[in-house]
Amino acid sequence: MTAVAWKELVGEVATATELPGPWRSAFEDVPRGHYVPDEVFVPEPGTPRTYRTVNRSTEPGAWEALVHSNAQVVTQLAPSPFDGGPSPSSSSSAPEAVARMLALLDPAPGARVLDLGSGTGWTAALLARFGTVVVTMESDPELAAQVRAHLIGYEATVTALHGNATLGYPDAAPYDAVHVGFSVRDIPGNWIAQVRPGGRLVMPFGTLFANTGLLRLTVREDGQAADGRFRGGVRFMWERGQRPHWAQAAAGEPERMASPVDPRTVLATGASRWAVGLQVPAVTWDPVPADGDRLLRLWCTDGSWATVAVDAWNKPDGVTQCGPRNLWDEVCAAWSWWDGQGRPGRNRFGVTAGRSGSCRAWLDSPQSPLPGALDPATRTHPAAPLLSDRPNSTTRQR
Repeated sequence: MTAVAWKELVGEVATATELPGPWRSAFEDVPRGHYVPDEVFVPEPGTPRTYRTVNRSTEPGAWEALVHSNAQVVTQLAPSPFDGGPSPSSSSSAPEAVARMLALLDPAPGARVLDLGSGTGWTAALLARFGTVVVTMESDPELAAQVRAHLIGYEATVTALHGNATLGYPDAAPYDAVHVGFSVRDIPGNWIAQVRPGGRLVMPFGTLFANTGLLRLTVREDGQAADGRFRGGVRFMWERGQRPHWAQAAAGEPERMASPVDPRTVLATGASRWAVGLQVPAVTWDPVPADGDRLLRLWCTDGSWATVAVDAWNKPDGVTQCGPRNLWDEVCAAWSWWDGQGRPGRNRFGVTAGRSGSCRAWLDSPQSPLPGALDPATRTHPAAPLLSDRPNSTTRQR
């Protein structure tokens, strides 16, 4: 793709994200194609979990179209911890997502930035071009070597390291800002400790139920914790140590019951899934098949599982659940709380993270923590209360 075409794409991204002028110049000067490897991967249409290779030397047109699109490009595959099938383990993020995160980070020229999850090194190069001093860390040794090669010429302002990104890099602390290039569901206390008071952290944050939040935190003046709200949605790959590891499914006599609510209502919107996910730690679900058994399936990292018959949810055996946790009870309780709060949207939620590793979700302010807090020390799994029979309101935020 020509420089003119790349500039046009940057213009589209800048308009969509309201990207400040200096950042737009950095994007124009640092094309993504300079940092993406010659071999990338694309999913085969109609065949879930199957990928084909696109090589720059044999399919230059296809490679260029992928690399110069406003989409994520998968650069590495690894066995899934769930079933062993191929799963993306590294990528070059979509330019629009990168632009949104860097605009939220908002570092001043000369600021010290810790970039965690180097990937291809493109984000580190953008930060350097903008004028910041960057420490970038990548946990995969092969990728870290590629990053160092990609960043030749930036040595004066970029330090490229191979290491565990969850530990940060205290040798160069304190930082003015931390940029995280992978999704987390627990925020390491090391990150908070390595940012100066008033400094910012921007990261993809999610739950196994809904991995779709973009979080910006600001470190308190005492340096002991950081608070911040979600700033829209974004979906990134999990930090490698926070990928779920599923236990053997619980055995024993399952409990059967009718559901108090239609599962399609619970999962109807991104806002409902987001609010539920913040309250049901370590629980995930599979999309309902269009035909066949029509079961909503849920499971937990401790082996608990549940199924809900989507077309017979209110029958006496519409719900089956088994294990240490009654997953559908918890999900219904979480949905009921969200419904009772007027169905708030994602951006009304926030998180407080501490140096100790504590991580608490809240609605509107840190003084209003969610039931079923994210902090492992305070997690509870209440049985589902009776759901509100208050009619839906079209004025509620979705």
